[in-house]
Amino acid sequence: MNMKFSRKYRLVLALGAAISLSSCSKWLDVSPKTQTREEDQFSSAQGFIDALFGAYQQAASDSLYGKELTFGALDVLAGRYENKASGAFYGDFARYNYTNVSSTTSSRMNAEATLEGIWSTAYATIAQCNYILKNIEAGRSMLGTVNYSVIKGEAIALRAFLHFDLLRMYAPAYLDGANAAVNAIPYMEQFTVLPQEKRTVAAILDRCEQELLEAEQLLSVHTDIDQIAGNQGSVSIDLFLMYRQNHLNYWAVKGALARLYLYKGDKPQALKYAKEVIESGKFRFMTVAELGVDPGTTASDITFTPEHIFSVYKSDLRRLAEDLFKPSADNREDNRDLYSTVTKVNNMYETSVPGYGTDMRIPAASKPIWSASTAGGWIYTRKYYADNQNNVKQRVMPVMRLPEMYYIAAEAAALPADGLAYLNEVRTARGLPVLTDAATLDVELQKEYRKEFYGEGQFWFYLKRRNVTTVPDGVGNPMTEAKYTFPLPLVEIEFGK
Repeated sequence: MNMKFSRKYRLVLALGAAISLSSCSKWLDVSPKTQTREEDQFSSAQGFIDALFGAYQQAASDSLYGKELTFGALDVLAGRYENKASGAFYGDFARYNYTNVSSTTSSRMNAEATLEGIWSTAYATIAQCNYILKNIEAGRSMLGTVNYSVIKGEAIALRAFLHFDLLRMYAPAYLDGANAAVNAIPYMEQFTVLPQEKRTVAAILDRCEQELLEAEQLLSVHTDIDQIAGNQGSVSIDLFLMYRQNHLNYWAVKGALARLYLYKGDKPQALKYAKEVIESGKFRFMTVAELGVDPGTTASDITFTPEHIFSVYKSDLRRLAEDLFKPSADNREDNRDLYSTVTKVNNMYETSVPGYGTDMRIPAASKPIWSASTAGGWIYTRKYYADNQNNVKQRVMPVMRLPEMYYIAAEAAALPADGLAYLNEVRTARGLPVLTDAATLDVELQKEYRKEFYGEGQFWFYLKRRNVTTVPDGVGNPMTEAKYTFPLPLVEIEFGK
């Protein structure tokens, strides 16, 4: 088979896989010989909603925010877990050896396949967004103003969101424009399997900014946010404008813009958008009382859903939890479990510092956010351990939470004292004493990113953006640009432009 055709075929299959994830019985067939199916799919508002829901389901897959970009690959790279001995399952990956191809994947992570899976699944999801956008203008009058604006806004926002994360992984960090001219990744804006030219880091950032701003305007027709509820997974047209935390909603787009502007070094704009989310009144900090609820009940909320600005719904999260977070079985014989040690977790939360023992995130019997291993000394996060299948809050995975907006505002504030005030808002909410020395802001921010986003992937992005040379508890230090930059998949190097 012609290799270039083979690559196109694989991309079509990837898109087909993304589409087939939907719970709908009738789905898309993108083959030219069945073009009428496309017309049928987008002949109703429900068809557009189904297609958009399919894109979100793909974003929640294991290769993206359902594992690798939250508690999986990114947190392994950020030094979160103990199973990093040389030759262990994550050993090579934790040392930033991205090109190993193991013939015995049960004993070692196939880093190359993992990174190619992130790349291909992200672009398949982008293709799904492009498929929606390809058809949406023809359905504008049928959809009506609100549905048209929300569906188009979310599709554009998700496309930009994914491109931005791909850039943050597969290109060198922007570093105040030092790498602006580096050719990075393709920006796919059309529904096509043809290779596209790579754009520079600066060009990708500019396009992400333009699309997020466009999405912000489109989504301004519906700015309500309601809390996570029991029928979260529904895709009924009657419920489409509900459960907005599981969509790239109006406020999530503002949060994404805050992230992007901070990445670009545009601190005034980063501060502006972070403050808009903070001051919206749509999100609030979790309380100690709420966290203390038995995780086996439907009222437990270990992922802090009132703080979710954007999260994904992972219907099969228990499958991963039982595979990777298994304290009751103490099953570490294959070095796949994602565990740390009690000592390291306590050191991370600085529990020996006076006043820090009241942090609501630390291991404690009254705050069931951690589970200790039966062997003693090992510890697992319970954040994703779905004990109660009737509790939908145990199947939503945070991609963006309220504390990040405070951290962005703290870093972007014009005066260090103002920045410290934003940081202290989170510290107070977590039960920590306030800081009084503005000179320590950068040091304390890094500590807070590390404490707050365990199992969420964001600490890795922070380390790379700040070009931190030493990853705490890392085994691959010192860090370099090459270690912070994922290699492009071989198929992209061979057939890309």
